[in-house]
Amino acid sequence: MARTDELLYQETDGACAYCGFKDSRVLTIHHLVQLTPKNEDYDNKLVLCHNCHQAYHENKGATAEELKAIKKRLIIKTLTRPGLNAMKEAYRRPVVVAMPFLVNHLIEFGYLTQGEMIRGEWQPDDPTKPRFVIDAEYKITPDGEELLRKWNLK
Repeated sequence: MARTDELLYQETDGACAYCGFKDSRVLTIHHLVQLTPKNEDYDNKLVLCHNCHQAYHENKGATAEELKAIKKRLIIKTLTRPGLNAMKEAYRRPVVVAMPFLVNHLIEFGYLTQGEMIRGEWQPDDPTKPRFVIDAEYKITPDGEELLRKWNLK
């Protein structure tokens, strides 16, 4: 969860996702869907300042639809356009080939898994280990499929 919270602050550049106020002392994590127990998934959380968070819960601030629209934009930003395109292709096909540096963050999120290396250079002293990978195969995970469906990104 600490990794997820860190990512949430990074995706908003340390500011409230609604009003843009930047002060880490007044920022909090808002759950888009309020459940018991809480859904701690990345796509259910958004950084808000205390004022916007309080106003939301008093029905005086942003609406649930506005916050979901902001979160969708932040998901697209965080996944990156090449990453999102790789996920879409992996959703439609059994496997997608991509450059690791473009999609490795999606493995950390649990949205893709890496398969075999397609092109790369092998270490001379150990031909079973790649020195670097140019392209590799990736498959989408059930969590990745759910994210694309839930946010209508497929």
